[in-house]
Amino acid sequence: MNLPQLHYTSAAPGPDGSGFRFTAVSAALPAALLGEVEQLVGYEPPRDAPGRPTRDELAVFPVAFSHNTLSDGSRLLCRTVYTGTDYSGRYGNFHAHAVRLPEDGALPGGLLPIEAWESPSWTDRTPEERHPGPLTTLTPARRVDRAGLIRFCRARADRLEPFLADVRALLRSPDAPQLLVVERDSADTAHWIAVASAVLPRDRADRLTFTTYTRRPQLARQQIVGTLPDADFDLAGAAADHRYRVHDCAGGNSSPARREPDPWAAVAARVWLADRPELFAEAARPGHDAGHDAGHDAGHDTGPEAGRLAVLAAREGIALDAAGRTAAARAAHEHAAADDWPALLATLAAGGTDRTPEEWTALAGLAGEFSRLADDTATAPLERDLHTALDRAAADPDGPLGPLLALLGLADALRADRDIAYGGAGPALTARLTAVLLDGTPEDRRTVRTALAPHGTLTATVLDALDEHAATGDPGRVAHALAELPDADLTGHPHLRTAREFGVLTADGRLRPDRPALLDALMKAAGAEHRAEPSVLRAAFRLVQGERPLRPVEAGTLLAQLPVAWHRAAGLDEVFVRAALDSAPDDREAPDLAKALLARCATDLAPRQRAALLLLELAGELTTGEAQPGFTERALAVRPQATPLESGIEERLGKALADRLLAEHQPPGELRALIHSGDETLLRAYAERARGDGVGSALRRSPSYAAACFVAWHTASGADPLWERTRTELLASVLKPVVRRMPAEDVDALLESLRRRGGGWAEAFGDWHRPGVLGRLGGRWRGRGGRGGRTPGPAYGPGDIERPGEEHGR
Repeated sequence: MNLPQLHYTSAAPGPDGSGFRFTAVSAALPAALLGEVEQLVGYEPPRDAPGRPTRDELAVFPVAFSHNTLSDGSRLLCRTVYTGTDYSGRYGNFHAHAVRLPEDGALPGGLLPIEAWESPSWTDRTPEERHPGPLTTLTPARRVDRAGLIRFCRARADRLEPFLADVRALLRSPDAPQLLVVERDSADTAHWIAVASAVLPRDRADRLTFTTYTRRPQLARQQIVGTLPDADFDLAGAAADHRYRVHDCAGGNSSPARREPDPWAAVAARVWLADRPELFAEAARPGHDAGHDAGHDAGHDTGPEAGRLAVLAAREGIALDAAGRTAAARAAHEHAAADDWPALLATLAAGGTDRTPEEWTALAGLAGEFSRLADDTATAPLERDLHTALDRAAADPDGPLGPLLALLGLADALRADRDIAYGGAGPALTARLTAVLLDGTPEDRRTVRTALAPHGTLTATVLDALDEHAATGDPGRVAHALAELPDADLTGHPHLRTAREFGVLTADGRLRPDRPALLDALMKAAGAEHRAEPSVLRAAFRLVQGERPLRPVEAGTLLAQLPVAWHRAAGLDEVFVRAALDSAPDDREAPDLAKALLARCATDLAPRQRAALLLLELAGELTTGEAQPGFTERALAVRPQATPLESGIEERLGKALADRLLAEHQPPGELRALIHSGDETLLRAYAERARGDGVGSALRRSPSYAAACFVAWHTASGADPLWERTRTELLASVLKPVVRRMPAEDVDALLESLRRRGGGWAEAFGDWHRPGVLGRLGGRWRGRGGRGGRTPGPAYGPGDIERPGEEHGR
């Protein structure tokens, strides 16, 4: 290949002028590019360089060796050196010798641009001819060889990985930050560029732009820019500038480490340090896409040939870090040849640094290969690491599930002894897997099922833990967990058998409506030998009950069908009692449940519970008419012992007692007992029921009932302030409007009923009903029977009513 060349320096006056100018240019080089080239070949000596250097001092001036892209797509490879004096004896002269490369062409002999560093083909003198012919050969450099690069990499080991990570970034984006390399010797910068070129795919290395030296790096446009510590630039500021990535190997500040580590850079650095740079070329052979290797395709951005390079490095026994081993494990199936596997697996098993969860997951993907191809000696380090990793993963309840399950799969593949594989981690591991089965997502539970399949011992411990949870925790969650273990042997686990049966019987997602029958089915599933075990009954009952409170009718049925010793030992009495106490005011079965509980559980009831159940039973008897006389006194006597009384029972009792006292016929003395009790709750309940539609309808329908209410609401005037207000309001707002609208014949019937009672009640009604005298009569009746009057005589009529005038001796 013919490469047009040019020379640029300060020359004596001639046809093209004097001073710095092109002193020799091949005829094939377009003149239009010379102006652009002139901006690339200049040279400024270091600031601390001697002004009048000696020959020996000139030899250590930095060499500016650069590779540039020109505007027409072609490239310029240039070597510029400081030469001291010019033709006139003035200091400050330099000489640039450059060649132009076509856009898609390479250097003679297939050299990479950096391999022409310090080639004997470069000269620091202008040739005699003004239009020299093109160069046809370039002798390779002697200073940048393999041995020198290895020595260099080991001397710069701390900067090697971050530098390679930044080189990779140059490939990923045209807007990647420039790499500023700070060295005291431009030859060291050339070595950095050679390292970068060696790891890149050939076509990318051919186009890598760089310069080994510039005094003003801020003006350079190459991808890798070399400079000295005394550059005319704030290098410390550049280290924090997003436009640059500074690698200062002269004691200054370098850019901070990248946020995300680069697996490819880590592998590449270890390959260099192991003196195996030929692996880069092998990794770049056709058929291996540099940007889409196995790791990349799997969604892990591992860089150009990270997986392929890692596989090759592991095959050669190069110790990798966790990221490198992970990349190798992910890419092994695609890139490992048959003969590579034993050595590859041995390197991965050997480890060397702490393993990450990602590495364990990747290694689990090679479980089959470890089982078939690796010998016990090679896998011994991996088994030791596996033991430690299982301990840690099992002990972390919030750790990722995938790596833990991967560890189990790998342990099975290695046929590791259970004491080594997960013996020490057993309790924590069992707890973790049990928790996933109980609370994990459906996908996680299915994954655990798959992981447990080959581990009979571990499966047994998990079943034991689930059985314990069913006995003491939430058996409903256990039923869901068992759905993922359909083939598990539940022998000796009665709680699990009840949970499984529950899952089968409720598979449609709805509880069976007959909960007592469901409980019976679950107890049968537990086995006859376990039916009397309290924990089994408790677990079955919690399954049946679920989130819904037990209804009194269900509690009553269960109470009747279970032997006393069973439900007492299982602690279900409290549940049955709560079903009764928390019942709705209109639940028909609640009073019967209260009666049954008082009969079967009396000795175990707390005093307040017993009192509340007695009131609930009494309320039921009042409703059915079975309550014996004296029921008001009984209710009043028990109520203080039941405080605080459940609202449902209080409402039921108030309504039932009021309805009984508002009946036309009632045992004597019941209303008077309520009046003189001063029980505000029951008195208000009485007033509320009296104002209700039922009483109003009865008043309109039955004159005799109206007569009974008239007599009742005139009794014990002044006995209690609340009763006084209540009876007066009931007379005025409930009875009076009904009486005013009564037909004459109903009024006559009402009066006849009062006459039959005797004692002046008919006369009193006439006075009360006469227009305009109601207020006077109300005051008159309020004045009778007051607390300062005579003690009332025997009850009359419905049992509570005094004869008019009796309290005044009439």
